[in-house]
Amino acid sequence: MTTKPLRTLLAAATLALPVAALAEGDSPWLPIPGAFSLSLNHTEQSAENAYIGSTKLPVSAITGGAASKYKRATTSLRFGYGLSDSVSFDAAVGFGKVKVGAADSDRGRTDAVLGANWRVLDEFEQPGVPTLTLRGAAILKGDYDGDRLAALGNAQNGVELAVLLGKQITPAFALWVEVGAQDRSGGVPTAVIFDLGARLRFAPQWSLSLGYSDKKYGGDLDIGGPGFTPARFQDVRAERSVARLGVGYAIAANHGLALNVASVLSGRNTVRDDQVVGLSYTVGF
Repeated sequence: MTTKPLRTLLAAATLALPVAALAEGDSPWLPIPGAFSLSLNHTEQSAENAYIGSTKLPVSAITGGAASKYKRATTSLRFGYGLSDSVSFDAAVGFGKVKVGAADSDRGRTDAVLGANWRVLDEFEQPGVPTLTLRGAAILKGDYDGDRLAALGNAQNGVELAVLLGKQITPAFALWVEVGAQDRSGGVPTAVIFDLGARLRFAPQWSLSLGYSDKKYGGDLDIGGPGFTPARFQDVRAERSVARLGVGYAIAANHGLALNVASVLSGRNTVRDDQVVGLSYTVGF
């Protein structure tokens, strides 16, 4: 099989990949040159507990009985384009809303991301090596408030740099890993990102994916700790470890649906999402 059909097969399978809920989750494999893709994603999250420092507490205890559950809904649109055989661009923007009972609520445009990807090594051109891609992205803050319990994010502009490594072990099975960092303005600590994923195509149009991600912000400020005030929510040492499971269905060579679920395994100064359900639709043209 030539490299072109191999790439086409991989690109079609990617359409059925579940979008990573609560994870960074970029792919080391780039779109075919000249190809566009558009993904519409919607995620629902809910939690009855949160971490204050490293201590897990019920939302009802944190809010003094004003709320028993944290709820968030996010809808986003992501656009991708393959500029050449080794370069691609992407852009994402979304809208979210958070409600924490009578304690707090907010809604607004979430952070936008403008990214560029450069494939340094190509496993289809150089057999025996993995695909290696370098990524850089600009993070543009949304129109929400960051210094509150119901914040949609850090409310600061930033940049992201990442290294992505992947290998198509067989035509039906692939592994990939991402290591990166995000740096934002306004005193937000630098975040280190780790994401690991696997995909198995178990039928001509069906695929199953498993993933694990970990994101840690630096610093030593805890919610409720020395020096903390509500105005410093963006400055805390936040940590999240997330496991995810998804199933994708390739409707055709250029259409795909994906359903994914995820759960926070551990964290610090963050909500412990017990239930995350996401649905995405991707079309390529």
